Amino acid sequence: MNLKKLKEKAGKITGEYIALQLYDVADYEKYKLYRIVASSTSLEGSTLNDIDTQILLDDGIVSAGKPLEHHLMVKDNYEAILYAIQNAHSRAMLSPELLCTLNGMNMKTTGQVVNTALGTIDARTGTYRITPAYSIALGYYMSAEKIPETVKSFCKIYSEKMQETDPVQLLQNSFEAHANLIMIHPWYDGNKRTARLVMNYMQEYGGLPLTRVHKSEMETYISSLKEYKDNDKIDPLIAFMFSQHIKTLEDEINQYKGQKKSNDLSCKVSAKLMQAKGKVKKTCRNTSKRANPKDGSAESSRRKSEI
Repeated sequence: MNLKKLKEKAGKITGEYIALQLYDVADYEKYKLYRIVASSTSLEGSTLNDIDTQILLDDGIVSAGKPLEHHLMVKDNYEAILYAIQNAHSRAMLSPELLCTLNGMNMKTTGQVVNTALGTIDARTGTYRITPAYSIALGYYMSAEKIPETVKSFCKIYSEKMQETDPVQLLQNSFEAHANLIMIHPWYDGNKRTARLVMNYMQEYGGLPLTRVHKSEMETYISSLKEYKDNDKIDPLIAFMFSQHIKTLEDEINQYKGQKKSNDLSCKVSAKLMQAKGKVKKTCRNTSKRANPKDGSAESSRRKSEI
């Protein structure tokens, strides 16, 4: 499906999703965030699935056989997304301070102290990197000395784009912001997690449903990021992100409709049981009436029995 059709479909399904008013369903918002956290952290190596994440965040129970670091990563990312949502609701603009705070919260218990020839950086504080960065997936990133001014410019540009009123364009702006923050790569760790938080932050600010990047699509996700970084072609990444948004909402809508259908079926079964119970009671009352001692036939039967 080409980008134009994906955008049309995303706009349509976003409207359908909003019309369902799922935010009125008890605990829906909480479990929606759990799924986003499970997905985002799994993209960075966590082995916790949706159920593991729910048990951890609801009950504080760790999943047997899974690394403690993965549990800590999930807890940190959940606290960070809650903070992002809170700031979106308070209508805060993007700022270098907000971005660094989100990254620091992401790395709170799994970040490390990085010792370099230029100094020591505590990755748990959201401090910018001061040395070159390289990853196997995407290669070398922006020079460290350019980061502070580039992040300031990034925040100014996308704070303005957050004022967009067209839902589909606002979604695209959030996808672009996510991609560009990854390209800047301001920190030693947690860059993609933080970039996805910024994407969700912009979506929440605009009153839109949040996009979940699915682990099953990780290969396409990384390859589209690489295409953007190497060849300056962002359309494949934008198309991919719209497809992820559509998939996220289709899953949510289908789950809701499936649950509603199950509830409707339960109500019908209960109604039939109550109806059947009513018929049994009516039959019992009729039987009781026929056996009334005042009834002549019943009295006659009794007398014959006594003889």
